[in-house]
Amino acid sequence: MSEAVTDNNVVQINNAENPNALHALVQQCVKEDLPIIDYGFAHTKLGHPAPGKHVKLQQHGQIIEHYERDLTVRVAAGATFGHIQAQLQPTNQFLPIDADADLTLGEVINHNVYGPLRVKYGAARELLLGMRCIDGIGRDIHAGGRTVKNVSGYDLTRFMVGSLGQMGVVYEATIRTYAIPQHILRLMLRVNDPAWLDTHLSNWLLDVSAPSTLALAYEDNHWTLQIAYFGTATGCNIQYRALKSFWESPVPEPHTVQLDQYLDESRKYRAWRRQVSTLVKIIVPPARTGSTCLDLVSSTRINAALHFDVLPVHGCILVGGDLPAAQAITLDKQINQIIAQVGGVRQWHARPPGTESIDPFGPVQPDWPILKKLKDTMDPHALLNRGRFLKTESSPN
Repeated sequence: MSEAVTDNNVVQINNAENPNALHALVQQCVKEDLPIIDYGFAHTKLGHPAPGKHVKLQQHGQIIEHYERDLTVRVAAGATFGHIQAQLQPTNQFLPIDADADLTLGEVINHNVYGPLRVKYGAARELLLGMRCIDGIGRDIHAGGRTVKNVSGYDLTRFMVGSLGQMGVVYEATIRTYAIPQHILRLMLRVNDPAWLDTHLSNWLLDVSAPSTLALAYEDNHWTLQIAYFGTATGCNIQYRALKSFWESPVPEPHTVQLDQYLDESRKYRAWRRQVSTLVKIIVPPARTGSTCLDLVSSTRINAALHFDVLPVHGCILVGGDLPAAQAITLDKQINQIIAQVGGVRQWHARPPGTESIDPFGPVQPDWPILKKLKDTMDPHALLNRGRFLKTESSPN
């Protein structure tokens, strides 16, 4: 790193296969007590705000090596999903993660980004095989490998997924790829009572008609399931016919799409999340997802202004809209009351001005003290995304 780092610099790291630049940045920021901030592109408002004086890190990169026969790719963490998918497509492979094209692989790992594709393929925790990162004192840490048999000992790769960039700077990852499905069927099912899923979802996932992707949406006072089948034409049609036997209501005709069309439609559908002033992610036990959705709609008088994106298999509920501060605070109180009854948690991804009283994360979980100790071990100077989630002695909040 040739130039001196000063307050609020933007430091660009290009294709950090060689971690020397990151190591030098960390060492210099330790000396100057300058936090290194990287909240990503789509998650800039998640958590407590960054300290006034900081260095903003931006990584850029590309695919380093693609092991086509092993269905594995080694990628610089600064590579965007648009780049990765475009480079994999000629080999008939793709990364099965619901992420916007401008998100980097590092942001996906830090924030555990997932969507309906998780039903069939798993999330980043299941897809990651290896990882390289720099911790808060400049140590270069390698974990995992190219194959599952090489992954032994403490699973640092899974630990880093969803860590919000507070434990280390991921600069490279080795991740599984999958063959592009030959055939995709999409269809939408009207659901009168989302609590039906709480009772029947487990049986559905064990049935021949189990979908490859599944999401629940609420719009105009109606609940709709968006499902898809991935596979061969014969296999998808068998599953669709089984669905007509399993489902209690008439099943509409599906439409056939290619993978790029499916991914583009999914991106457009979730685009609202990055546009609204208010967005909160709620996680509840999957068997309580439908009833929690009903409670959220019935308990708030502002539901007409809210969007709902729900992943019932994973107990994930995303709620948001353009709300004034007073309504956002009311919504937070209602959510806290509801999740307290089912043992859920929530994190605010976007809050309008005037809602500083809302704690971005809650309720307090039993493992937070352990995470604090791990933070003190891996980043004793609280250098990385200081105070974003875990409060330390060096944090401003």
